[in-house]
Formats: sequence, C-alpha cells, structure tokens
Amino acid sequence: MDMVDRLQGAQLPTGRSLSSRVALLQYSSHVIKEQTLTDWRGSENFKNRITPIVYIGHGTYTTYAVTNMTKIYQEESRPGSIKVVVLLTDGVSHPRNPDIFSAVADAKNLGIKFFTLGITRTANEPANRAELRLLASSPGSRFLHNLQDEDIVEKIFTEV
Repeated sequence: MDMVDRLQGAQLPTGRSLSSRVALLQYSSHVIKEQTLTDWRGSENFKNRITPIVYIGHGTYTTYAVTNMTKIYQEESRPGSIKVVVLLTDGVSHPRNPDIFSAVADAKNLGIKFFTLGITRTANEPANRAELRLLASSPGSRFLHNLQDEDIVEKIFTEV
C-alpha cells in the first residue's frame, strides 16, 4: 500500500507525471488474482480491495505467480509501458514448484523487471538468498531486498 501511495502523482525528473496501474496476485499452491491491471480504479479502490486478503498458506509455488503475472502483462499492459514485478516471498520454494528459472527468464525476455523481496529471516539464509538473487533483475544490489531493509519502499520506488 505504501508503494501504491508513492506511485500516485509521482513526477519524473523531467517534470512529467508518472501514470501507473497495479495488479496484485496472491500465490501458494494456486494463484488468486486479487486485482489485475484492468481492475485498476485508483489507489483508494486498490487498498479497499486488498485490505481483507486472507493468507492462503500451503507452500511457495512462485512459478505460478510469475507465469500468471506474465500473462497479465501480455494481455493487459500498454505497448511500451514499463513492467515491474515486486515478488514477495518467504524465500523457500516448495519442492514440487515447477521450473521457476525458465518462467522468470521468459518474463524478463518480455522486458519485465523483477524486484525480489524476501519477507522472512529464512529468505536471508545463503542458499535461499542465492536463489532469490537469480530471480531478481541485475544488479542484485538494486533488485534484491528484504522486507526488513531500512527504507525499502523508498529504495524500490526510486529504482522504478
């Protein structure tokens, strides 16, 4: 919600206003499209839609989130638009999660930038952090973060 607030009315260094739409997917063993780009009706509507979200649980199948978000961008984004994914994850993929690296490569080939944001301490463990680094766009210093990082919303907003 903080990121959506920051994006609204944002100005580029050139003085032009930034226009944005936001989608939100919740994922686990399945994906719930909480809001697609076509559903966008402004930040207040977005916040009202996502406030009552109930946690799914059941493991981390990140591939499903990435493939669904890629499809939304293919079907609902404007040509030439900047496409960004902020992937929030506990950092531990379910053992049966399909090939995440192929899904992310396909999305990146379409011009989608990936911010990978670990949401637990487990995400910072070396093996998990290494996997998240592979999912994030390069360089990792700009695209790989943890939710507990200082000024995380500002860091991502500035990069966007």
